[in-house]
Amino acid sequence: MQNIVNVLSLTSFYVSFSLGLAMVFGILRIVNYAHGEVYMIGGYSLWLAVSLLNGIVPGPVIMLAALFLSAAVGAVLGIVLQGVVFTPLRDKAFSIFMATLGVSYILQSLVVLTVGASGRSISPLFPGFSRFSGAIFPNQRIFVFCMTLLLVGTLYVFLMRTSYGRKIRAVAQNPRGAMLQGISLRQVNLWTAIIGAVLASVAGALMASVVSINPYMGTDAIWRAFIIIIVGGIGSIPGAIIAAVIFATTDTMMLLFGFGKLNALVDALVMLGVLAIRPQGLLGVKE
Repeated sequence: MQNIVNVLSLTSFYVSFSLGLAMVFGILRIVNYAHGEVYMIGGYSLWLAVSLLNGIVPGPVIMLAALFLSAAVGAVLGIVLQGVVFTPLRDKAFSIFMATLGVSYILQSLVVLTVGASGRSISPLFPGFSRFSGAIFPNQRIFVFCMTLLLVGTLYVFLMRTSYGRKIRAVAQNPRGAMLQGISLRQVNLWTAIIGAVLASVAGALMASVVSINPYMGTDAIWRAFIIIIVGGIGSIPGAIIAAVIFATTDTMMLLFGFGKLNALVDALVMLGVLAIRPQGLLGVKE
């Protein structure tokens, strides 16, 4: 049972971080390397909220304030990326990749200059533990898991039940056809960039409550997210969730049997194996 709890906890991290990248990659068809640094900025949003509010308001209130702050910061970064990088370099995939790589270094450097390069840990804002059938689950991780479910559910409702969500799905399936139907590609692209950045930043705030934060945390996470969305299928959110469960299970089992150092190698082999059978990914569609 404890292993199942560990898999669920790790899955919540992989899903929360990969959702935004899956949207941007699938709809805008661009490789946003700066996604990792937006995630990192979200982590520091929690650190800032704790620094300002600790001892003044209860921990859960600080957590909620940090989530709103990270969402606002993520929205601003999404707007900036769309206006400065994605739109001017439209249809130039390699140029966008290099530009977002530059943005990631700029954000890293700004954080190092302002708060330093050393890692920081945040005490649990939801202290204590809960037990399920003999398994121990920290309350902070329960909160992260529940918030991840809320993010996934909210995104699903938005994409499937709202007019703007239907526009985004139409552009993802057929940009030219969507444009002929009067859908503004510019608006859809902007909202996709904003939503992707908000999801990344909120994921950073959530994970900063259970892992240490540092200016380089996004670099490690971005490659994991790329593997997940490639295996799941480009642009497929359900595929990304399934891939997250697969890799969370694999990584947990590797740690359980003492082979944690080989996680990256095993994950790469799993990715190659899936792509050898289904080049478009688990739930991807051939183009």
